[in-house]
Amino acid sequence: MQSIYNIWNFEYIQQQEQKNHHFKQVAQTVESANKLREFLNSVDKVEPSYQQQLRFEVCEVLAEYARKHGIY
Repeated sequence: MQSIYNIWNFEYIQQQEQKNHHFKQVAQTVESANKLREFLNSVDKVEPSYQQQLRFEVCEVLAEYARKHGIY
């Protein structure tokens, strides 16, 4: 019954939104870490003779990311 009274309580709504935002960000953090783990595991599968090409490709992706975010 208390939840009906809270539908007009701005502070309660704001707290719930902050909790939702927090949990979404935690989930996004875990997902990003898992994708990085997956990427690093995929690097291990590249044969040594192709490692130089992999380095070039990874550097290009990192440079693109840096440009996109104004890092350099």
